[in-house]
Amino acid sequence: MPVGQPRRLRVFRKLHDRHDLAFFSGDHLLHTDLNNTNVLVAEEARLVDWAWATRGAAWLDAGYWVIWLIASGHSPASAESWAARTLAWAAAPGPGITAFAAASHRLWTEISTSDPGPWTTRLEAAARVWDEYRARA
Repeated sequence: MPVGQPRRLRVFRKLHDRHDLAFFSGDHLLHTDLNNTNVLVAEEARLVDWAWATRGAAWLDAGYWVIWLIASGHSPASAESWAARTLAWAAAPGPGITAFAAASHRLWTEISTSDPGPWTTRLEAAARVWDEYRARA
């Protein structure tokens, strides 16, 4: 599948301030759906199901990962400490991470409102907790 205009960035455009989109832009290949069924671990980790592949800032995949870690029981600080083990996250701008947390909260609120299932409401709650944590930081 060719990697065209970032799908999730189009969604963020309607959910967040336009100036914050510059934080999310980039030419790095992103998976954007790092849930536990899309990361297979044996002797090494393999990413599968690239249906949401897109381009963007290198640190965004770690940001998506933070939400899934929080949804799995990590505190926001713990989830971010795992993300910080990646070079891309360590170089990410703090205001960009905060903007991404806010945009992700809005995105998961929209998703869980239109499809209120157990996993969507769990991800919305995780995104909300992260957004509130970043807002206080």
